Amino acid sequence: MYKQNYQYILNRVQTPTRYSGNEINSVKKDLSQVDLTFALAFPDLYEIGTSHFGLQILYSILNKREDIAAERFFAPAPDMEALMREKQIPCLSMETRTPLDRFDIIGVSLLYELNFTNILTLFDLSGIPFYANQRDDSFPLIIAGGPCAFNPEPLADFFDAFVIGDGEQAITQVADTVLAFKKEGDGKKKTLLRMLSKIEGVYVPSFFTPSRDGNGHQILTPQYADYARIKRAILPELTFAGFPISPIVPFGKPVHDRLRLEIARGCSRGCRFCQAGMIYRPVRERSLEDLLEITKTSLATTGYSDISLLSLSTGDYSQLPALIEKLLLLSQGQCNAISLPSIRAEKLTPQLMELIKSVRKTGFTIAPEAGTQRLRDIINKNLTEESIAKTVENALSLGWKNIKLYFMTGLPFEQMDDIEGIADLSRRLASNYTKGKQMINVSATCFIPKAHTPFQNHAQMTLDQTLEKLQYLKDNLRHPKVKLKWQDPKMSLLEGVWARGDRALSPLLVKAFELGCRLDGWSDHLNFSLWEQAFETTGIDPVFYTSRQRASGEPLPWDHIDSGIKKEFFESEFKKAEEMALTPDCRENACTGCGICNFKTIAPVVQKNNAGQEPLSDKNPEKRTGLQPDRLPDDAFIKYELNFSKLEDARFFGHLEMATIFQRAVKRTGFAVKYSKGFNPSMRMSFATALPLGMESEEESLYIYLEKGLKPHRIMSSLNAQLPRGIEITDCALFSKSPQSQSPRDTYQISFATPCIGQPELDRFLALSEFMVEDISKKGKIRKTDLRKALSSVRLISPICLKMTLAPYNARIVRPVEILARGFGVDDTVVKDARIKKLKS
Repeated sequence: MYKQNYQYILNRVQTPTRYSGNEINSVKKDLSQVDLTFALAFPDLYEIGTSHFGLQILYSILNKREDIAAERFFAPAPDMEALMREKQIPCLSMETRTPLDRFDIIGVSLLYELNFTNILTLFDLSGIPFYANQRDDSFPLIIAGGPCAFNPEPLADFFDAFVIGDGEQAITQVADTVLAFKKEGDGKKKTLLRMLSKIEGVYVPSFFTPSRDGNGHQILTPQYADYARIKRAILPELTFAGFPISPIVPFGKPVHDRLRLEIARGCSRGCRFCQAGMIYRPVRERSLEDLLEITKTSLATTGYSDISLLSLSTGDYSQLPALIEKLLLLSQGQCNAISLPSIRAEKLTPQLMELIKSVRKTGFTIAPEAGTQRLRDIINKNLTEESIAKTVENALSLGWKNIKLYFMTGLPFEQMDDIEGIADLSRRLASNYTKGKQMINVSATCFIPKAHTPFQNHAQMTLDQTLEKLQYLKDNLRHPKVKLKWQDPKMSLLEGVWARGDRALSPLLVKAFELGCRLDGWSDHLNFSLWEQAFETTGIDPVFYTSRQRASGEPLPWDHIDSGIKKEFFESEFKKAEEMALTPDCRENACTGCGICNFKTIAPVVQKNNAGQEPLSDKNPEKRTGLQPDRLPDDAFIKYELNFSKLEDARFFGHLEMATIFQRAVKRTGFAVKYSKGFNPSMRMSFATALPLGMESEEESLYIYLEKGLKPHRIMSSLNAQLPRGIEITDCALFSKSPQSQSPRDTYQISFATPCIGQPELDRFLALSEFMVEDISKKGKIRKTDLRKALSSVRLISPICLKMTLAPYNARIVRPVEILARGFGVDDTVVKDARIKKLKS
């Protein structure tokens, strides 16, 4: 019953494609035919979760195995959550709409501390008790992983286990262990957890007993002598085998709607504030050959036009110029953009600059972090103002229109001069290098000390201090070419609490959830007053976790988590910060002794820079061929008319989504297609009409220019193989423009959940001579429509189904919802729940 109700509530929510599933490259298996079911839960909205590359990796690895089925869950938006509670619908998977609590394993991604309340949303909607010790053996094994797992203690009471570090190998080991337990175990979860604790990188919180010392610091006592520290799981190298070459292509507007290539993992620059730079060590570059093979396959399986190079420091990739040139050659003119998030000035060689000129620009970020050289040396940024200025100058001259400068306030040993430096540096860069419409966007956030960094003991700014420094920037960073943006300081306070918290925070999270805290990482959803109430009710003082300076040698909640970096290294780096001494990049200098590498099984993997040995295309851009190969001449194409149906869940695709779906489907077929001219070409394709969101249709039309000589039946079969369920090409022919003898009339079938209108109401409306309504056109003008003249006919087929035929009125298309709501007076909620289908003419 809940599946039927789910269909109806999708009509009422703001973005139904967040929940409809059925994306290209998603995997749908018969769950009764596999040995293990695995729920991958991302505790944020769909557009964020589907953009997370780690989720795609795990999904691909698990579903490659015939004995495992992995399905996805995302946090519902407030409108969806309210309807799910009203209709008593649990969290359902994207693939088969199976309830969350029916999976063998639930794996939760921990990417951001302000997602934590969303985890409880998923549990609560699914009838899963929050605390691990309240869940008996009938509930799934619930684990978590991701960067936030490097301090698992704030969530330790809620999870059976955590995976610390790289998940590619650990996730299959966890799956195999659970499979073995299901076949041979005694059925007790504690036995399973003991088996899991033998896997490197797996932390079982219940095997540690918490207590407090005289100063209120958490102390953990291990229950097993051989299980006192959890060593991080490290993937020795990045290979082709672990890469999702057919990633899911999301619907809607995901944050990153492009092909993502992880070119490297880890960073060796050693910024002292950066947790990612520490916990993802050592640097492991993917080979150029693998990247090209991955791109070739993935462009064909996704239909993407844009490529994003993923790395903590993209410009450090050893063969970046060769990679970019070969990617452009490989894309065969279908690649419109390669995203280069950030490149340091010293990496912008003449060869690379020439290549960048041929790429459509997306975003470019420079992260000075601090406004003065003194503070940049303290944090080991290894970046001078000269280098910053040169990078800005180069980026703007190469065609970027907007440059983002990222700064932090509240860094250790910061003085007011450093805040003034942010304003001064931003103004100088804007004055010296921007022209025309070019802008510099300055982003300011509060520094948050994180676990496993040299600054992990340092105090975070208080909320008042953060607001004071932010106000200074608002007052003093005034320039017509500079736009200041900032993170809400209240978000930073909450993030700081959870980043260095311990198990005492468990009741705080539950109370915040009970008070209504949801999607706290979204500024328009954060309700800080509810958090203040939760702090007060639970007696938790946020100062204990944030703005309190931790003493040297103080026990830290994450001391039992071995990130691979020596604690002595963190202490040495903090002393260097006090002395403003720099630590060089170990990629280009001697080993810094952080402790991550044993140089046997774990060592940096850096690709040999053979750009000088292997000649690329001619360095003269006028003679270089193949970067953007000429497409077929215009007279090689002919216009086709395609008819298609849009039924079932496909009704939730908006018009722009439909355009993207068809464009990518055409690319996946490999057909040559005509494009517009210019630097950012678009596919020559158009739709006859745009259907309203939520409406089905048995026949719609689109027009597209394809290569001459293609047989209609081949076009139909090839495209249908690439389209999502619910969309099907039903006819294809060469376009023939023939004048219409009369205005088109469309017939619709409307089905209701319950009877809501009878024949007397229809007869009364039909007896009217006119029924005028007014609305505002897109141009802002008042227009009048006679709904009675627009309604050609209407009849009841059954108590819950009717048919109506509508004709345009003064060139305006009248839709059935107008007749139902305004003409017949049907309640708005009933109209939203109705299934409306446009019938084939």
